[in-house]
Formats: sequence, structure tokens, C-alpha cells
Amino acid sequence: MRSLQPNATFLRRIELHDGLMLVHLAPDGGVFPPFKPGQYVSVGRVVDDTGTPQLVKRSYSIGSSANERAFVELFVVHVDDGSFTEWLFRQREGDRVWLSPRAAGGFTLDGFAHGRDLVLVSTGTGVAPYVSMLRTHGENPPWRRIAIVNGVRRAGDLGYRAELEAAAARDPNFIYLPLTTREPEGSDWPGERGRVGDMLEPDRFERRTGIALDPARCHVYLCGNPEMVESLDHAMTARGFHRHTRAHPGNLHMEKYWTD
Repeated sequence: MRSLQPNATFLRRIELHDGLMLVHLAPDGGVFPPFKPGQYVSVGRVVDDTGTPQLVKRSYSIGSSANERAFVELFVVHVDDGSFTEWLFRQREGDRVWLSPRAAGGFTLDGFAHGRDLVLVSTGTGVAPYVSMLRTHGENPPWRRIAIVNGVRRAGDLGYRAELEAAAARDPNFIYLPLTTREPEGSDWPGERGRVGDMLEPDRFERRTGIALDPARCHVYLCGNPEMVESLDHAMTARGFHRHTRAHPGNLHMEKYWTD
């Protein structure tokens, strides 16, 4: 069946450690269709456990710039007991995979009011769509100021750390705020420790970033662990933020990010 055939090449893998990697997938034909930063693609493999071939796929947010379409970059964590990521981590450069023919999803800047402050909150690999937004719009930003908050277990899980630190050093209107929850005491980690929810306490956040979590002047995006998203959904709603939908535009945007 043509729809089940591999249509992309595993172009490059950048291993951050045994359980975390950046992946570049190049579509057949050389150019991936236009997409918006914040959207996702599906990656798949064909399995035939029952005599009938089936496509097993998982979705991943795109981390690459929307201006770079020779490949899509994905940020992938190896999930314990996750059969799909176990397969994906076995793939090597030159291997063939199935890639969705176009990107999808509404977790984009379409609902963002230009000229406002933009606060992008994530856990783990949920930072990928924010990297795409920054890479795409960083030279001509629609935001006034921007902060990327990324909570991880250990400093080695900060896949885009060097790039984001460099961007923050160049741009006074960009704040990169990584946090760790399990980084060993006594390590050389110089940054914040704790959960992203603690950092989003309004007074603490404003002291740290200079950005007020004010619904009249700010949009907040949440991407990552469903527990974090649900918790901050409640917290932000209590502070006057409103969920964004196409029918009812708001200033709180959410994407639960979990895979196996």
C-alpha cells in the first residue's frame, strides 16, 4: 500500500545523551510543505503483527524554523517501556521512515496579539515549538518581550541550552529561564532549581524577567507534561487569563505533550 511506504530519510541524529536526541528527517522530494511554528508532524513505521500491515505513528512538534524546509527537526526523548521511541532510537542516518505529508495543529502564534509580551512555558521536549517560533521570528519579532521557561530533570536534558543562552545574550528582550528538578547538589549547574509552576508565581516571575503576568499585556503558552499544563491552566485562569480557541480568542494557549 503506497500510503504505508516510507517517504522520508533519517538524515541526522544529534545525541544529547542515551535517552535524548535531536532528529532531522528529510522528506522525499527535498522540500517539506510550508508550516507554522508550533505545529507538529507525525512519524511512523509499518508493523505487521496480525498479517495486515498497519502504520504506527506518533506526533512530535517541529523545532526547526519555518524558513528551513529541507528537513524537519524533532526533539525526542526515549520513554521507558515505550515501544515506539525504542524503535525510533534504533534508527540511523540513511534509514527510511514514514513522515506525515504536512504539518498540523493550532498551537501557533495565530492567536497572539502583536506587540504584547510572550511567555512560553514548557517541560522537557515541549520546548521544541518555542524554538521554532524563535528561530522563525527572532529577527523580526511580533512580540515586545519574550521569555522561554523550560523545566527539566537535569541540566543535560536542556537540548537547546547553548543556542538559547546565546540568543538571550544577544537580545535584551529575550529571557531564557531553564530550571532543573533533579540536578545533583554540588554540580556545576548555575541556574534555577525547582518546578516551572513555582517560577510562574507572579511576583517572582516579574522580579526574574521584568515581565508582568498581566492578561492585558501578555500571552502565556503552556506545552509539556499534562500535569503541568493542567495545573498552570487553573493558576493562570484564576489570574484572569482566558483559554484561546478559534471561536473565542484568548491569551492562554495550551498543548499537552506526551508520547511513548
